[in-house]
Amino acid sequence: MLEVINISKSFGNIKAVQSVSFSANEGKILGLIGKNGAGKSTIFRIILDILKPDSGKVVVAGEKSSLSINNCIGFLPEEGSLMGELTVYEQMCFYGSLRNMSEEQVLQELLKWLEKFDITEYLNRKIKELSKGNRQRLQFIVSVLHNPKVLILDEPFSGLDPLGVELFKEILLELKAMGKVIIFSSHRMEHIEKFSDDIIILDNGQILMQGTLKEVKDEYRKVNNISCDTSLNDMFIELLGGNANDNQ
Repeated sequence: MLEVINISKSFGNIKAVQSVSFSANEGKILGLIGKNGAGKSTIFRIILDILKPDSGKVVVAGEKSSLSINNCIGFLPEEGSLMGELTVYEQMCFYGSLRNMSEEQVLQELLKWLEKFDITEYLNRKIKELSKGNRQRLQFIVSVLHNPKVLILDEPFSGLDPLGVELFKEILLELKAMGKVIIFSSHRMEHIEKFSDDIIILDNGQILMQGTLKEVKDEYRKVNNISCDTSLNDMFIELLGGNANDNQ
């Protein structure tokens, strides 16, 4: 389990995160949504111990989050971090070394994932020669190479064609069935709605609504006196303004 306990973080006069608390459980997918600047990236960086909160704490598997236990966390960043001049194998060896993996362990895990994505021929290809979609696949492999207990995915479907999206969906469900703790953020509300067991809606660094998808929808209908079902995208527009898919 991952627990975020009453964390706050300010940058000067800007309150990026304000008294945020939630938990993410094994074998569950938590969807984190909000407009750009809502605090999602700051929360991710605090969980990863890249940023220190002004107050509050993060507990991972019963231990306070720190660089020493970050080996149990995998992170897929939205912006990407691959080095174009390296080959796929060289890149994975570099990241594997940061997780105390031997080259033999890296190769074993890498070949497994390349086969799953049907791109084994790219093992010795330079990163810069690959398409955006395949770079996104490799960035995902970086996040799972060390078999983490907790997986944080920031816009995991970005740059993928429809077949790639479907394959990612299958893999997410496989990881969920394995008992992984999965947190992911996306501007595509249909992805959040389809995969999330629980959701959190952020606004200006604060939790606006949270709970299971059903609980959040029920609360929204009750507050707004609506009897029929409504999509998460329509809720996003009503609560936060603008179209969710336009806030990338």
